[in-house]
Amino acid sequence: MAPVDNTVTDSKVEGFEFICSLTSNDIIPVHKYRSKNTGLTIFIAEVDGPVVGGYFCLATEAFDDDGLPHTLEHLIFLGSEQYPYRGVLDLLANRCLASGTNACTDVDNTFYTMETVGSEGFLTLLPVYLDHILYPTLKDSAYTTEIHHITGEGEDGGVVYFEMQERENVGEFLVHQELRRAIYPGKCGYKSNTGGALKNLRESTSNQKVKDYHQNYYRPENLCVIITGQVKHENVFKALWPIEEKIMKMGKRSQFERPWQNEIPPFTENVERNVFYPCNDETNGLVCVGWRGPSTVSHRIDMLGCMLLLKYLTDTSASPLQKEFVEIEGSFASDVKFSLSENSESLLYIIFQNVPKTKIPKISSKLMNFLKDIYKKGIDMQRMETVVNRHILETLSNLESSPHDAVAYMIIEAYWLGLLKKYLTDAPSAVMKGIPSVIKLQELSEAEQNRVEEVKKKLGPQGLSLKEKELDEAVLENDTAIPDEIISSVPIPDTESIKFHQLTSYVTNGEQHPKFNVDKLPFFTYLDNINTNFVYMFVVMDTSDITLEKKPYLPVLLESLLESPVLRDGVLIPYETIVSELEMDTIAVSTRLGVEESSRFSCGSYSQSAILVLQVEVDKYDKGVKWINDLLYNTRLTAERLKIISTKIINDVAQMKRKGKKLVDDLLKSLIYKKESNHYNVSMLRQQQFLTKMLEKLGDDREKEKVLEELESVKNILTNPKNMVLFLTAQVDRLLQHVADPYKSWSNFSNTDSSLKQKLQVVPEYTLMKTPEEMECNGCVTGIGCVESAFLSQCAPSINSYLDPDSAPLLVCLQYFTQLEGPLWKTIRGLGYAYSYDIFVKPNQGLIYLTYFGSTNIIAAYRETKKVIFNSLAENKQDKWDELLFQSAKSSLIYEIVQREKSVGDMVLKSVLSHFKNIPQDFNRQMIRNISSVNIKDMHRIASTYLKPLFDPNVCKTTVICHPTKAAEVVKAFKNHNHDLKLFDTLEETWLNSW
Repeated sequence: MAPVDNTVTDSKVEGFEFICSLTSNDIIPVHKYRSKNTGLTIFIAEVDGPVVGGYFCLATEAFDDDGLPHTLEHLIFLGSEQYPYRGVLDLLANRCLASGTNACTDVDNTFYTMETVGSEGFLTLLPVYLDHILYPTLKDSAYTTEIHHITGEGEDGGVVYFEMQERENVGEFLVHQELRRAIYPGKCGYKSNTGGALKNLRESTSNQKVKDYHQNYYRPENLCVIITGQVKHENVFKALWPIEEKIMKMGKRSQFERPWQNEIPPFTENVERNVFYPCNDETNGLVCVGWRGPSTVSHRIDMLGCMLLLKYLTDTSASPLQKEFVEIEGSFASDVKFSLSENSESLLYIIFQNVPKTKIPKISSKLMNFLKDIYKKGIDMQRMETVVNRHILETLSNLESSPHDAVAYMIIEAYWLGLLKKYLTDAPSAVMKGIPSVIKLQELSEAEQNRVEEVKKKLGPQGLSLKEKELDEAVLENDTAIPDEIISSVPIPDTESIKFHQLTSYVTNGEQHPKFNVDKLPFFTYLDNINTNFVYMFVVMDTSDITLEKKPYLPVLLESLLESPVLRDGVLIPYETIVSELEMDTIAVSTRLGVEESSRFSCGSYSQSAILVLQVEVDKYDKGVKWINDLLYNTRLTAERLKIISTKIINDVAQMKRKGKKLVDDLLKSLIYKKESNHYNVSMLRQQQFLTKMLEKLGDDREKEKVLEELESVKNILTNPKNMVLFLTAQVDRLLQHVADPYKSWSNFSNTDSSLKQKLQVVPEYTLMKTPEEMECNGCVTGIGCVESAFLSQCAPSINSYLDPDSAPLLVCLQYFTQLEGPLWKTIRGLGYAYSYDIFVKPNQGLIYLTYFGSTNIIAAYRETKKVIFNSLAENKQDKWDELLFQSAKSSLIYEIVQREKSVGDMVLKSVLSHFKNIPQDFNRQMIRNISSVNIKDMHRIASTYLKPLFDPNVCKTTVICHPTKAAEVVKAFKNHNHDLKLFDTLEETWLNSW
């Protein structure tokens, strides 16, 4: 941030003293104020766009695993002195064109967030939110339900308890926790589990400790209010004045002891530990190697330098560590990544993912020797310069601002070698070897069962009855009704004045931009003109013509396009050079199946489309076009590269098999989609089987040629002009200032038959689904040992057009039930049955979904959800829908729709999707008007038409992932709802493992 002239001349506005103004990245004005009365600090960053954001930050420190920062964060939302009702903050937020509020606990700070459309609702909610932060009620009853309790069955409960239960025994969490404990020895807050260890939550943490913690840290002089968006400064101060007055009326506070003032104990000796984690697949583990880094406070430049050095070492398949550990036959990992914690004494670490179990002991010594070798041989300064410049461009891309010069000192090799030596090769390290263990899984399962039995035995029938009574009383006290006048006292802001980003569209067979006729391009082209400093290129390729036998090649082919040699002018350019040049010439480049970003073993929406995406600087437009030609037409697939890329994909399976959310989604998609669909073919176990066989074929000369021929045939289908369309987004006038002739670079596609080009061929997802008769069953319950909680995904037929007249009322109806502090929130999240739940509609699939993630009691969650929905459908409830909840549903839904267009980057993707959805560019604005006009009388009809079938066992499909000890119980419980679900003991028994 560079200092600029102060834009605010009045140094004192309503008791707030102006401190300074800066400009972030030469584009966003940032102003700092401090209250002379209370010490409250305010930053206002004048970010453009329709959304105003608030971030309320407090420095927090803990020296144990009681989880006080996290438990307090949860209790803040359960009422304040002025608003002593659970859920009132989120209900008011929903009326302010927001979608509730949120918060996050980090090791050294806790911050609370909110976002609203426009400033009116933001300023209304601001003092209410701060009253909750500074003056929460912190009732014992709230602690009981939200943090920890014991049920009448002797089971542990509480929203926080369940949240931490979900992660406590996950391999990545355990390894990271042990790394922190090693890097920060002695008494140090950086080693603490601020979320709360389960044992501590049961035995040590208490509401009194939470109250004491709040008194120590939640003080105005420790609170920083950060506001981003278009808001008048004087209006902020007026909104803050009531809370300022309240603070002053409270009288003098005790002396504030700032956190993080003690010296951090040094890290002086190498540490190496085995970290066993529960898992029913012992194939691959992980290794994490960490070092103490520079001070984020006093050595900011070196901190940035270390981040860029780690990026140089690990980013892209051409980086040194990727080439040494991943991009080889017999690889040591499926990926190597870096991360860092920007503490006052920072933590730098490198993560090796999906390491074959036999190679886990070899990683650390191989890494250290390799880093020393880099120090001796030197840094590739050309690539380092690319890393630095690309980091700058990525930062600017996030802000959509103008480029500025690279930092001069970063071009000196000695600087990077000095960092490498000081912080990595010559510094002590901590090596955490994450080892998957079936024995550990069995031990933990048995220990937990024995512990619960011991609790039941200790409490006895009378004690358990008392626990049940305590919980019931706490729930009753927390559910005190909020007076309607409190909710209705907050007006719903006007939506007509919302300022959206402006975008104009042009198309090959329609209106042309006066300076850029896209009909001259070799592909059918959609051009969007928007205020951006970059050029976005989406090449969309239809996969429909690829035969069923060859569909499984798509994932490995799409990855190979970016990591294979390229033939230029008769010379084969090695893949390392291609990857390095791509990094130099682009800000972002990726391939995917489906329009939205997708990970391995999954597709985005409109999954029959394979997509190549490039983002480049305006003056590199021609290079972007050249890359499209090179990647799609000049890439040469080789057996060597295919072996390495396939092995990376296969090695990822072990990690994915531990993710309940991914598994339950895969099971449902494989149940409902046809074999011809990409959803079916990319699922993890099928890809594991297919690629394993492909690797065997690549080892045989005759079979190898057949594989290469089949891959080439798939590529040829994708790159046939009749199967391709191009989406371009740019600020055309700005583009033409840098590019004299926007058509010239497309002449490289001279072999492309432009007569074949045709508009986008959209394949709706619902056309790819099996008929009910073709589906194996109605669903299944699968036991997975490394998953502590349960995951459910259930779907039923629904609307299949975004222009359906029921679209707006259906969205409002779903929001009514699912909104924060709405009927399902209070029942499902409030009682701790599931950490996350949702009901949503996907018109492109023609389906409505019910999902639970991280559910500790999936049976109760499902039962209560069904009860809430069906109670609203009772004949005597037809006119009993809550008017205030209905209004807040509409306003919070409007926020969620506007939020989709928050940034220029959002607009780029939204515009591409609009063509797939067959909706106009101003669809979201039309939808806002439609939502505003929805009548509460529509709700009963809509819920009856679309929500009722979601629970009908004759039409809905259901998949559940849970711990093996719960699986049979879940199957039995769902039979009570007339659902006949198959029981599988392992993932390998399911249809995921068959073709």
